[in-house]
Amino acid sequence: AKKFCREALVWRNVKHPNVLPFLGVNKELFAPSLCLICPWMDNGNIMSFLCHHPHFDRLKSITDVAHGMAYLHSLEPPIVHADIRGANMLITNDFQCCLADFGLALAVEPSSSSSCSNSTSGSLRWLAPEILVFHLFDPQYLAARDVYAFGSTIVEIFTGKPPYAHIHHDSAIINEVLTKGNHPERPS
Repeated sequence: AKKFCREALVWRNVKHPNVLPFLGVNKELFAPSLCLICPWMDNGNIMSFLCHHPHFDRLKSITDVAHGMAYLHSLEPPIVHADIRGANMLITNDFQCCLADFGLALAVEPSSSSSCSNSTSGSLRWLAPEILVFHLFDPQYLAARDVYAFGSTIVEIFTGKPPYAHIHHDSAIINEVLTKGNHPERPS
């Protein structure tokens, strides 16, 4: 319930064309559970959309999400999405791309050490290497995790594959990144 409330509180104050709108909370639809209400996106996420529309302007989608991410980071306090990836980028009916899923989002309070309490949460394939090693992580660079994930998402959008697509287990990804120092392959 605490995580749910945090997501609702973070998301309800965010208003931008490249961020999925928050419409409210419903306690009856899936009673006894609460659910967050947002507009239904017929086009789905960017990755499934591109499978059906391979000639869609990928650069426009990337630019849309960059605007949404810049908006989140410009708020006071800044909001770190903390899970930017293709599955969390939805296509609106007018073909705008918008960020969705604020379940891991953080409002970054500069004086709070708890702002990094779930800094290692998120989709492992898109996480910046320094986030995987807690003692290397500096909370003042929390927003940078979105930038790294965004870069990984750009590669995902252009290749149609998630970062480290050739690796099937998360533990092997951690080994690839931390032990070998490797990064996702660049698209050709």
